[in-house]
Amino acid sequence: MMLRCRYRTSALVAAVMLALMLVGAIGCSSGGSNEVELVEVRKQLAGELVDSRFYDAAIEEYKKILAAPALEPSTRGNVNYLIARIYFDDLQDFQQAAAYYVRARALDPQASYVTEASRNLVACLEKLGRTADAKRQLDAATDIDYTPPEKGDVQVARVAGEPIWLSEIDRQIQLLPAEYQKEFVGRQAKIEFVRNYVGAELIYRAAVREGYENSPDIARQHRQLLKKLVVDQYVTDKVMPKVNIDTLDIRNYYLAHQNDRYNGAPFDSVQARVFLDYQNEKAEAAFGEYINELAKVEKVEFFEENVR
Repeated sequence: MMLRCRYRTSALVAAVMLALMLVGAIGCSSGGSNEVELVEVRKQLAGELVDSRFYDAAIEEYKKILAAPALEPSTRGNVNYLIARIYFDDLQDFQQAAAYYVRARALDPQASYVTEASRNLVACLEKLGRTADAKRQLDAATDIDYTPPEKGDVQVARVAGEPIWLSEIDRQIQLLPAEYQKEFVGRQAKIEFVRNYVGAELIYRAAVREGYENSPDIARQHRQLLKKLVVDQYVTDKVMPKVNIDTLDIRNYYLAHQNDRYNGAPFDSVQARVFLDYQNEKAEAAFGEYINELAKVEKVEFFEENVR
């Protein structure tokens, strides 16, 4: 609790200092350049207030910026967007958030935040129970003039006007283990796969609209998955080429382990197993050697006594 109090106190002090700067800026304001500086000071102050969780005060500062008559439309749109984010993320006031997202898009249709604003606007309308309006916003944001990604490709479904192509479904099936791919050879089975795929897509879109992709836990899992994919590809490209196997090596490996690992079975009956065992052993050895080389470069140290 004490740490939280210190943080909020220091943040409040920063906000007060910005307020003093703001007063000074108001006192010396005498032209367009000073007005721009004043806007930036107010935006910075509002940001500090948000960090300190003084959301109503932050919105008040942003509204003071909007009161300036000569404000550029792009700046006015950005401020409306910042207000919308507070209502959406922090105050959970979806009625107000929706209104400010609409203003932000209208004032600067080409802004970098328009995609996010449109997505969050749909989420606001869904939370308010206005499903028809939410669908209308989705339809308005969707470009229905699509070109097939591959020659001869056909659509197998549409989600909010966006097509799902047969080639995409085929690629997804090909990502499955070989034993599962066989289940989707027939037409009816593939239709069922399409329906399940669309169902997952609908859930994903709903989750993204509610900001689930920003979850710290999901971000952590994403980093771990990305790390694994990168490591696997690196090992495939750099380590596996060092694993050289010939028939004589496999035969000698079998003879060395004929009794302790293969229970004296004839070579022909366990040849495939022998090959996999020897390949894995060679790969582990190559992997270990490569790790040792990298460890020397990176000056790795272990402190095993600290492992509990």
